[in-house]
Amino acid sequence: MAYGKLLHRHERVVPNNVTIPRQPIFVALATAAVAGALFFGLAELDAQIRIAFITFAVAIIGWVFTRIEDSYVALAAAMIFVLAGIEAPDEFFEALGDNLVWLLVSSFIIAAAVKASGLSNRLAMVVAARARSVGHLFYALTAVVVVTAFLIPATTGRAALMVPVFLALSNVICNPRIIRALALLFPTVILLSAFASLIGAGAHLLAADIIWRMTGERIDFLRWMMLGLPFALISSFLSTWVILRLFLTADERRQPLALDATTLAKRQDNPRTEKLSGREYYVMAVAFVVVLLWCTEPLHGLNNTVVAIFGALAVTLHHVGPISLKQGINNVEWNLIVFMVATLELSEGLVDSGAAKWLVDGLFSSIQGVADSAWLVFGSVMLIALLSHLVIASRSARVAILVPMVILLALALGYNAVALSFVAVAATGFCVTLAVSAKPVAMFSQLPVPTYAPRDLLRLSGVLLPLHLVLIVVFTVAVWPHMGLSIMHETPAAPPAPHWQQPWEHEQANPTPTIKNGYLLDS
Repeated sequence: MAYGKLLHRHERVVPNNVTIPRQPIFVALATAAVAGALFFGLAELDAQIRIAFITFAVAIIGWVFTRIEDSYVALAAAMIFVLAGIEAPDEFFEALGDNLVWLLVSSFIIAAAVKASGLSNRLAMVVAARARSVGHLFYALTAVVVVTAFLIPATTGRAALMVPVFLALSNVICNPRIIRALALLFPTVILLSAFASLIGAGAHLLAADIIWRMTGERIDFLRWMMLGLPFALISSFLSTWVILRLFLTADERRQPLALDATTLAKRQDNPRTEKLSGREYYVMAVAFVVVLLWCTEPLHGLNNTVVAIFGALAVTLHHVGPISLKQGINNVEWNLIVFMVATLELSEGLVDSGAAKWLVDGLFSSIQGVADSAWLVFGSVMLIALLSHLVIASRSARVAILVPMVILLALALGYNAVALSFVAVAATGFCVTLAVSAKPVAMFSQLPVPTYAPRDLLRLSGVLLPLHLVLIVVFTVAVWPHMGLSIMHETPAAPPAPHWQQPWEHEQANPTPTIKNGYLLDS
C-alpha cells in the first residue's frame, strides 16, 4: 500500500507548491561561503575551534538545504571532528555503547512486540466502536494516541500504527469532510502528544542527554512525564477541539455513529476479531510493568535502561513473546540511533575544542544589557523554535541544532539553561504547517484515500501555531516554575566554562553536583 511504501522512503517529501533551494550549486556556494567566512573571520581562534564551527555550520546546511539523510550528515561531521583531533576515535566508538543507545534500542524492540501483538489497533477499534458521535470519536481517538506516546519511541512508528485504523474508519465513514478532519487529527495529535513522554520522540532522548551532559542536570522519565504530560494533554485535546470546529459543522460533529468493532477490524489488512490472546495479555502486562518501573525509578533505584532491556528480553522470550529478539532488532530505527550518537559527538566536540567557551564569553560580553529582559530572551528562543520546522524538516535535527545553542545562550546570560532548553524542545514539537515538516504529516497526506491538501495544513497551522505559542507562555510562566523549572535568572559576574558531562563523572568524579541556574558549577 502507499503508506507502507512511504515508511521505507528516506528522502524528504516536499509538496508541489513548496520550493526549497536544494540545487547542488546553491549548496556548494553556500557551504564555501560559510566555511570561508568562518575560517578567515575567526582567524584569531585556534584551528580546532575554527574547524569545529565550520563543521557544525556545514552540518546545518546539510540538514536544511539538502536531501541527504540527516544521519549521514551527522556521521560525516562527527568523522571530521575525529580526523581533526577534536574528538578521539575511541570516544566516538564508546558513544555507541551509551546508556541512551541501549534505552532506545530496547524501546524499539518493545514497540515492535506491541505492534506485532495488535494491541494498539485493537484498543483503537474498541474505543472507536464505543463512540456514539463524530465528536466523541475524535476525542476518544485522541486519548488512544496519547497513550501510544509511552510505548512507541518515534512519531513515525506511532503514525504507522494508526494508519490502518484511519483506513478502516475511512472505509465505513462516507462523509469526505469527516474523513479529511480525521486525517488531520491523527498526525497533529501524534506530533503534539509526543511531548508527554521522554520516549515519545527520539528528539526528546537526544535533548535530555545534551541537557544532562552540558548542565549536569538529568531529566528522567518520571520528571519529563510530570512536566510534559499536562502540556501534551491540553495541546492535543485543544487541537482536536480546533479541528472539529475548523473543518466540520455543528451538525457533522453531532452526527451519530454506529460503528462495530468486528466490522472495523475486518477492514484492516490483519483483522483481529477474536478475544485477547494469551500473548496479547502478556505483552500488555510487560509494557505496563516497564512504564510503571520507569515512573517509579526514585523508589526502587533501577536504572531506566536496565528496565527497558529486561522488558525487551521479556517480549522476545521464546514461545511466549509475539516476536523473536532478531525480529525486534530488525525493527530498530538504526538511522535515528546513528544520528543521535553522531550529534552528541558534535555537541561534545564544540565543548571540548573550546568553541563553546568562546561563544559563551562572546555572548556574555556583547549582550549583557539584554540579560535583564527575560521576556526578550524567552520570546526569541520560543519563536525561533516554533518556526524552525519551516526550514528544518527533522525534529531531531532541530533539537540537535537548537538545544546546544540555547544552553550556551542561557549560560552566557545567567538564565536557567535546563528550563530554557526544555521550552525550546516543547516548541520544536509543533510541525504541522507543511507536509515536509514531519513524516507523520507526509504519511497521512499520501494515503490511497482523499485526505487533506496543503491549504488545509496552512489553515490549521494558522490557528494552532498562535494557540501553541500562548500555551507555552502559560506553562512557562504559571505551571513549570511551580514544578521546579523556572527561567528566572541571577546574572553571574562571569559565566562558567561549559562542561561536557561524561557518564562516569556522574558517579565518581562528581557524585553530588552543585546545580545553580540550571548549569553545573565547578566544585
